[in-house]
Amino acid sequence: MTILLVCADELRLNRLKDAIHSAGFRTVSAQALDEAWTKTDFFDIGAVVIDHELKNEIAASAFRQRFITLNLNEDAAPEAVVMELTNLFRLGSEMVQ
Repeated sequence: MTILLVCADELRLNRLKDAIHSAGFRTVSAQALDEAWTKTDFFDIGAVVIDHELKNEIAASAFRQRFITLNLNEDAAPEAVVMELTNLFRLGSEMVQ
């Protein structure tokens, strides 16, 4: 499962990537929403995680129409993001069975 991370802050982006990788997900990252949209053409994206600094931009709402999208709050811990992703995809796979 590939998760698209959209975060302008490189330190926060790296923390998210490390946490999400540790849970067994693959990641693709972008520092801006337009860059993120471009990457959706080349990767099979399972979900999009949008950092709090970008979540209120108009382009962010378009992701919610096409992908499972997590909009992070400023205080979101990487571990909490991993828990939410894990729960989302575990529940989805249980429903398919």
